[in-house]
Amino acid sequence: MNRSLKGICFTVAGGCCWGMSGVMGKYLFDAKDLTATWLVTVRLLGAGICLLLLMYQRKGNSIFRVWKRKDSAVNQLIFGMIGMAMCQMTYFLAIQESNPGTATVLQYSAPILIMVFFVLVEKRFPKKEEVLVLATVIVGIFLLATHGSIKNLVITNAALFWGLLSAFAFAVYNVQPKKLLDEFGTLETTGWGMFVGGVLVTPFTKVWSIPGHWDIMTVAMTIGVVFLGTIVAFSCYLHGISMLGPVQGSMLGCVEPLVATILSATVLGQAFGMIDVVGILCIVGAVTALTVVDA
Repeated sequence: MNRSLKGICFTVAGGCCWGMSGVMGKYLFDAKDLTATWLVTVRLLGAGICLLLLMYQRKGNSIFRVWKRKDSAVNQLIFGMIGMAMCQMTYFLAIQESNPGTATVLQYSAPILIMVFFVLVEKRFPKKEEVLVLATVIVGIFLLATHGSIKNLVITNAALFWGLLSAFAFAVYNVQPKKLLDEFGTLETTGWGMFVGGVLVTPFTKVWSIPGHWDIMTVAMTIGVVFLGTIVAFSCYLHGISMLGPVQGSMLGCVEPLVATILSATVLGQAFGMIDVVGILCIVGAVTALTVVDA
C-alpha cells in the first residue's frame, strides 16, 4: 500500500470515528443530562493521559523534548488550546445546541478557511474555481441556518455561532501542527495537545463537579467518546494529514458529516428536510470539489 492510499485510509477512518463520537455525545446530552464542557474536558484529559503513557512506555523521557525548545513548546501550547480544546469544545457545544449532523457540516466549512489562508499567504488572487467553491459553501450554510428565508434562523443563534467557531478552530487544527507532526510524530503531538488543552480548560469547566444521570449506558458512551472518538479518531486523522497535507486531508475527513448525519437520522431520530439535505450537499460537495482544484 503506497503512502497516499495509507493517508486516505487513516483520514477516512478518523472521520468515521468522529461521526460516531458526535452521535454518542448528543445521546449523553439529551438522555443523560451531561454537559458539553464537562464531557470535552474528560475527553481531553482521559485520552491525553492514555496517549502520553503509551508514548512514555515506547520512548521514555524523550516525549518531553517538545518542551525543551521555546518554538516547539509555544507551538504545542497553541495546538493544545486552539487546535484541540477549542476545536472539540465548540464542536460539542454546537452538537448540544443542535444535532451532530448540522454541527459537523458547519465545522467542515473549515477547508474554505484553509483555502483563504493559503491564498493570503501566497499573496495571490483566488482561482475562479475557488471562488465558486466558497460561494457554494456560503449558500449551503445559509440553507442549513435559514431554510432559505432571511427573516429567521431554523437553528439557534448559539448553534450557528459554535458551529462556525468550530470551523475556525478546525482550520487551525489542520494547518498549525504540521511542524510538530513532522518532528515529534502523531501520537506524541496528539497526546500533549489533548493533555495541555484539558489542563487549560479545567479551571473553567470544573470537571470535578460531575453532572448527569449515571448508569451502564452513560459509562459505556462516555468511554466511547473518549477512546473511539478521541484517541482513535484524532490519531488516525492526524496521521492521515501528515501523509496527504492539510487541504487534501481535511477534504477526505468530510466523511464525518455524512456519517454523523446518517446516524443522527437513523439512531437519534433527528429530522432532516429537503432543504437541509440540499445545504449539506452544497457544503460537502463544495469542499470535495476543492480537493480536485487543489490537486
